[in-house]
Amino acid sequence: MKFRLTSTSYILLVAVFFAAIQNIALWKHLSELFAENATNNGVFIATIPLFIIAALNIIFNLLLWPWLQRPLVAILIFISSLVTYAMYSYGVYFDYGMIVNVFETNPAEADSYFSMAGVVWIIAIAIIPIAILWRIKVVYRSAIKEIIARCISILISVLVIVVIAAGYYKDYASLVRNHSEIKALINPTNYISATFRYAKYQLIEAKMPFTQLGLDAKDSHQAGKHNVVVMVVGEASRSMNYSLNGYDRDTNPELAKRNVISFLNVKSCGTATAVSLPCMFSVMTKANYNAMDARHQDTAVDILQRAGIDVSWKDNDSGCKGVCDRVKHIVINADSDPKLCHDGTCYDAVLLKNLQAQIDDAKQDTFIVLHIIGSHGPTYNDRYPAKFKVFKPTCNTSNLQECSREQVTNTYDNTILYTDHILSSVIDMLKSDDHNANTAMIYMADHGESLGEDGVYLHGLPYSIAPKEQTTVPLILWLSPAYQQSQHINRQCLQREATAGGYSQDNLFHSLLGMMDVKTKVYDPKLDIFSQCRQ
Repeated sequence: MKFRLTSTSYILLVAVFFAAIQNIALWKHLSELFAENATNNGVFIATIPLFIIAALNIIFNLLLWPWLQRPLVAILIFISSLVTYAMYSYGVYFDYGMIVNVFETNPAEADSYFSMAGVVWIIAIAIIPIAILWRIKVVYRSAIKEIIARCISILISVLVIVVIAAGYYKDYASLVRNHSEIKALINPTNYISATFRYAKYQLIEAKMPFTQLGLDAKDSHQAGKHNVVVMVVGEASRSMNYSLNGYDRDTNPELAKRNVISFLNVKSCGTATAVSLPCMFSVMTKANYNAMDARHQDTAVDILQRAGIDVSWKDNDSGCKGVCDRVKHIVINADSDPKLCHDGTCYDAVLLKNLQAQIDDAKQDTFIVLHIIGSHGPTYNDRYPAKFKVFKPTCNTSNLQECSREQVTNTYDNTILYTDHILSSVIDMLKSDDHNANTAMIYMADHGESLGEDGVYLHGLPYSIAPKEQTTVPLILWLSPAYQQSQHINRQCLQREATAGGYSQDNLFHSLLGMMDVKTKVYDPKLDIFSQCRQ
């Protein structure tokens, strides 16, 4: 037996379903805001669901025409349920930046976000509702009457919005002005508008010319031993969990023995790899960063290569986001080493294979980038071998809410412990070649990570509201004595700068040019972390 509803009644039902169920992350966020601010205007609060229902009713009346209605409703519910799961479970927001992350992720990374709880969630708020709505017989009127009925439904919804706005405009204006993130929680308009914006930018980008920078770049390194610098790019690594930076757990036992310099209070350019990685290698600073422009101009590695330096990039994460497209680069195949790879990903030790030979065989100034998977969540337990499971008990599921804060933190700290081992191994390889080259290592993560603070997990929040856990990243240097001497670096000065802090990913571009002795007009010594400590 099928229920019968007119098309406008059916659309209103869909709007109510979306407002009530697919927006539970929004209601959760608003309830926390109102509780925090002691908002006691009950009538205003009660108008918000009505406002959302009316707005969705207008949108759905315009979109859901007879030949599209059933399949489009099913598609919207299914996609929206995935978005709701991510927002509710991990505290993420679906703005433009998150849509970029979605389109640039890989299957292994996407798979890591799902657990049995996620499957149950999708069945409960997608499959079952789709099945119920599919059984409803929708009654359509003749074409003219259908249009009139929809216009009336839209008009009533507009009237509801106007009445609400007339009474509570100041409340809504204040709420949205002070909490702009709310727009990124309204489902499905959040991801639909962001996807259209992404598509628009893709079309614009297709016609953009590529701009070369540093055409005058030259390697000014003096005669003597050549430079070999390895840069390790970290993933989802928060500075505050490094014992080098004062964390009360010994997460850096190996680096602590290797005379490294760790910089405090270093800020990222973004809260997701798709933003931070291109930004940190770009000549643009965070204040003037434009992602579209960055993808159509040379990066630091391009300029180093143009200067005659041997540049290579090895990637064990989700790709270089265009940074390494014009230099030698290798993306690690998840099937390349049965001992180090499993379930579509590899331990970062896979990047160390053949690294010693590459360092030893270098005959000219050489710059090597290792992009590690580091602390990529939510499956932190998959990021390190068993012997690095030091902090226990651990969280062995991607559904982090099932675990205690202690378990999540333990598992995350084990990833830092393993990264400590990887970095120390790189240093040891460079040390062994110190007689042959001036060697150095620089480590910087792309962004930080939330571990459940204030109910927020992972990363990717809009930068304006992102907590320090997502925006403060490690920056660690190891410089061989020969490298320090060749660069005339005062180590005590550099240590003071590191302790004083205040640097950001804005400094990386110019610091890399300085480290490799590259002279070019685009180099700004004021943004080079080494410049004021060169004697």
